Amino acid sequence: MNYPNYPNYYQNYSNYQPQYQPVQMSQPTASPPVTNVQNQILAWVASEEEGTNFPLNPGQSIFLMNQKEPYLYMKSVDQLGKTTFIKKRLVDESDNSENKIDLTEYIKREELENLITDKIQKEVEKRVSQISFKPTKKKTVVVEDDED
Repeated sequence: MNYPNYPNYYQNYSNYQPQYQPVQMSQPTASPPVTNVQNQILAWVASEEEGTNFPLNPGQSIFLMNQKEPYLYMKSVDQLGKTTFIKKRLVDESDNSENKIDLTEYIKREELENLITDKIQKEVEKRVSQISFKPTKKKTVVVEDDED
């Protein structure tokens, strides 16, 4: 059914063309990426100064290992460009015979307690032997009750 007074809105649909033009966005004047550390977790640096100056883009983090000293650094830059630099000292806890303590120079707890007990007992016996006991006379106290 065709309505003669009703306009056909779809007849020009095949000739439709967009009315807008794509706007070209201007690129920010930021520097190009300095380093590609997106896939890099660890990098080697020669000094702490080189670690603090290690270039990173905003939103990146990296661990930096000092080649000359036992330090590990963690450097990160947040989305606003604020840099955080953390320095940690590495300690070697491997099982080396040089680091072991010679326990032959130390005394066991049981032996120490026995020595202390013996020493205390000898001191008590010594002091008791120095005490001389003299018999004392008992004084009798007479309490008188005044009854009037």
